Amino acid sequence: MLYDKDASVRMKCILALKALYEKRESAMKLGLFFHKFKKRILSMTQDRQPEITSECMQLLRLISEHYVGVFSSMEYVFLFQFVYAAYRPMATAAGELICKRLLAPPPQEGFFGQNPPDEFDRNIQNMKTLIDFYLQGEAAREVDGTRRWRERASMSRHFVKVLPQLLSKFAADKEKVTPLLQIPQYCNLDVYDKDGLGSYLDSALLELDCLVQRHSDVAVLEACARAYGAYCCEGGSAHCQAAPACSRLVDMLVDALTPLLDVFLQHEKQGQFLGHHEMGRICSTLRRLVAFYSTHDLSSWNLYEKMDSLLTLRRHQGSMPTEVIHCALQCTYYALLWQIVAATDRLPPQDALLDLRRRLMKFCVACRVYLSHQSKVLSEKAFILLCDLLLILSHQGPEDTGLGLLFFVPDHILQGKLLSFVREHVFLEESGSEGPSRIYKEDDADELHELFHRRNMLAVFCKLVVYNVLDLSAAAEIYQFYLKHYHHFGDIIKETMTRTRQNDRLRNALSLLLCLQQLFQKHMDTYGLNYDPIELICGPFYSIRLLARRFALTLGFDRAREAAHLIQRRGLAYAFSEAPVAEAEGGRQRYPNLCFLLLLAEFSCKIPPAERGTALAHFQDSIPEGVPSFGEGDMNPLLVYRKSLMKTDYVPQTEEEEEPAANPFDAICKESKRPQELPAATCSTWTPDTLASSSAGDREPRTASRGRKSKRDIFDVDFLSSEDSDNSSNEDVDVEGISVQGGSD
Repeated sequence: MLYDKDASVRMKCILALKALYEKRESAMKLGLFFHKFKKRILSMTQDRQPEITSECMQLLRLISEHYVGVFSSMEYVFLFQFVYAAYRPMATAAGELICKRLLAPPPQEGFFGQNPPDEFDRNIQNMKTLIDFYLQGEAAREVDGTRRWRERASMSRHFVKVLPQLLSKFAADKEKVTPLLQIPQYCNLDVYDKDGLGSYLDSALLELDCLVQRHSDVAVLEACARAYGAYCCEGGSAHCQAAPACSRLVDMLVDALTPLLDVFLQHEKQGQFLGHHEMGRICSTLRRLVAFYSTHDLSSWNLYEKMDSLLTLRRHQGSMPTEVIHCALQCTYYALLWQIVAATDRLPPQDALLDLRRRLMKFCVACRVYLSHQSKVLSEKAFILLCDLLLILSHQGPEDTGLGLLFFVPDHILQGKLLSFVREHVFLEESGSEGPSRIYKEDDADELHELFHRRNMLAVFCKLVVYNVLDLSAAAEIYQFYLKHYHHFGDIIKETMTRTRQNDRLRNALSLLLCLQQLFQKHMDTYGLNYDPIELICGPFYSIRLLARRFALTLGFDRAREAAHLIQRRGLAYAFSEAPVAEAEGGRQRYPNLCFLLLLAEFSCKIPPAERGTALAHFQDSIPEGVPSFGEGDMNPLLVYRKSLMKTDYVPQTEEEEEPAANPFDAICKESKRPQELPAATCSTWTPDTLASSSAGDREPRTASRGRKSKRDIFDVDFLSSEDSDNSSNEDVDVEGISVQGGSD
């Protein structure tokens, strides 16, 4: 049973062995058993079910306690690395094994002896060893800490002296000067006062001022702003000199921008345009202010009013450069964020909060307008800023608190615009024969850069789904692209499913069901009710079945029964919700959503075997009187769904078999060649009684399945082999993979 394909069987086998190895009397009688199945038990630490891996590690810990020297050094090395597993119970079990191994008695004191040593004395000695190690480690850390501080002070004294020279030498090279600007963030700036190095601080601030005025590159400007932030840190020795220097620099930038904006607004009102030189000065000044606004609070310069006038200006098409609007959006966003931070630190009066709310809503409207702008760069920036701001405003507290006035969630219209933007700008139809499954190469630099921006926009949108800012329909819309765009966005969508499942399993289940219902309805609207048996296994409908199968795997192994029952109940109600429609031929009536049972059958494996009888009875009670049947065997939705509830050894395909290829329908031919497992339909009209009566004859005898020879060659592999993680089980769950063990709940 250790090699069984069913995860529940393997789990029960491990739990039974744990119960035996917990007692010394029974453990000493299982030496021959463990010697025979040692390789298999070790390989089960890489099982696809994370719960099985943790239980197996605990079993190995018990075995190591009873049989000293049972594992070789290489085997211990293999087991110890599981402390880095992402699945916390697995990492904890591996840590316990390491602890037991370090505190293990000498080989002659094992359980093989007749008179084991006194447990109390041995624990006392081990405890003394641990205390000595702790005390020595503390002393060593104190010595080392006094030395990783002296060295830092010495390096800081060196770098604060040479930093102005380095900045002056490489001022023209943006690629070299940008990393040099990070030095102040890691230096101990107190050396300026303690060692009398104030003159070097003046030189460094002067070089920073020159770099800001010389460069217009965003990376250099942001590095300069962060360097000023390190110098201006309150309580630091450099604050008294750096803060006034930074204020003078911002004053200069604002003084240069104000007359330019006044002239620009006056020309716009008169229908005139500024020259390229003046517009270039506006763009460069705005770029510098945006870089500083990201690190410093510039609220005292009242930049919000100037930026708001740019965003709300009734301008002619193409009269304002895209970069001006881009910088105005970014600057306004930072201004609003600093105001929210100030309101959080100290609650302002209600009038000030209402004014801040008005500004926030006005900015949201502006971003909503720019979502449909002809400039791709501008529309993407508006989308990202809007999503970030919605995430902040949706977590400002309940309405009865002061900051509750800032609480805001998007309405259905705004959600629809965000979804439309994601569909149009993220899930693009790739050119070429490979389509959405295209694998980019190193030479495709521009395409990779574009893909990075698309992934970033999807991640920002998915955060709204994870934190329940958007409705279930938004999550369902994103999940529809899981298989089609698996190579480019599958990890982001999968992580979204995992996070939503961790937050609320039932809400996640409803979003999965809603996604399948939307896809099913689109399919029915496209192809109608024309019944084609081949369509159910070799057409577009089969891609929806593959997606339903993958959704079933994302429910996880533990605590999936409630979600599975909810999907079954809501799915059955949807399958028989529509009124029957008369067929063109034959005069029979057909339920339009009856084929949805084929999708619902993929979730039956998540219902515990002990509860499938109740689910089957609920299914029989849900069938209306006189439901006609169509198709035979695998083509009959009623038979397929009933069979899925009756089977107790149902196992989904492995991740390797389900991995979508370049074309999601490549695996259809392989599926269509499988022999039919379901019996042919023999009745023309279905009722709960006829369905129950036909179940006995269609059931496969259990004795036949027990007599089959198990495919042990699939699982009987060396535990150190790299293929073991792929072949140790035929089940899959939604886990996070690492080099040793993938799993998370």
